[in-house]
Amino acid sequence: MKNNILLCGFLVFLLFILTGCGKETAEQKQDADTITVTDSIGREVTVPHPLTRVVVSNAYNAELINAVGAIDTVVGVDNYIFNDEAGFKGKFKQDQVIGANQGNLNYEKIIELQPQALILTGNGGWEDAQEKLAPFGIAVIVVDAYYTREFQDNCTLIGKLFGKETEAAELSSFFTEKLDYIKRQTADVPKKKLYFEYRTEGKTTVPGDYFYDMVEYSGAYNIFGDAKNVQVNPEAVIERNPAYIVKVSEPKVNSSYVPPTAEDHARILSELKSREGWDTIDAVKNDHILLLSHYVHGGASKLVGTMYIAKFLYPDQLPDLHPEDVFKVWLEKYQHLPYVTGHTLPAFPLSGEER
Repeated sequence: MKNNILLCGFLVFLLFILTGCGKETAEQKQDADTITVTDSIGREVTVPHPLTRVVVSNAYNAELINAVGAIDTVVGVDNYIFNDEAGFKGKFKQDQVIGANQGNLNYEKIIELQPQALILTGNGGWEDAQEKLAPFGIAVIVVDAYYTREFQDNCTLIGKLFGKETEAAELSSFFTEKLDYIKRQTADVPKKKLYFEYRTEGKTTVPGDYFYDMVEYSGAYNIFGDAKNVQVNPEAVIERNPAYIVKVSEPKVNSSYVPPTAEDHARILSELKSREGWDTIDAVKNDHILLLSHYVHGGASKLVGTMYIAKFLYPDQLPDLHPEDVFKVWLEKYQHLPYVTGHTLPAFPLSGEER
């Protein structure tokens, strides 16, 4: 009798242990299947982990996802990404387009594609997206991949979302090591006066603008660093007399992986030099003008553009910085594209081709 009581007690104890273990395992599995992250605007968002099915707005976000090796999870994109067929190797089809841009999204299409999340930038549209998609269990995650200053944080965020932490850390280090090198080498060098122009005449960059940090991190002195508006009077450029000019493409040239033609570069340069009164500017007189394509300036949240500008301004101080090598690695390793030349004028040599 006593033995039977002991046996029953042991069986009850064993059942309790097994049940408890089973419950703990289930809870652990549930926790392992989701992750809570803080997005670019400070919102806490809980999503399945890793994400395996997403829709994306903004090419910078798509490039960053591609760079960590998660582009196959993207099942829908905005029209801008879709139209860059060369840059994304024709991966996306017309029936995967979720709208012109994040300010004009087709929510019916997004719902039809059944993603786990929509990834977009914070400059408008996310509140509406959250309201429209939350009833369907689709998370909205803000990733501001176009901001240079947030590159490391964005790498970390994308790495967590897609279970690509190792790849994201390697990507971040590849670029930040070079930024640190630029900062060290130019720390005690007088800053060179630079006028930066984005696409149209008089459109420059000022504090808080998307392009400001790209210029700042290059070690340049931005002649309009005190301005409040990105649109400036061309006469003000003459008055401030920059020693160097960096011009990013123009509206007539496609913003894609396919580089501008030699004729495009020649036309842009001629137009800039022929502006009234600009022949008195030191940068024009000394031919210190760098043309960047829209594609190359924006790579890796504009860090590729930063490297080109830094080398253009401080070649003697930066002997170990090879921006064309950086661009080549960005294309081949991180965007899975063949290396192409022609995105800058003048051209930058690869390290093995330097004299």
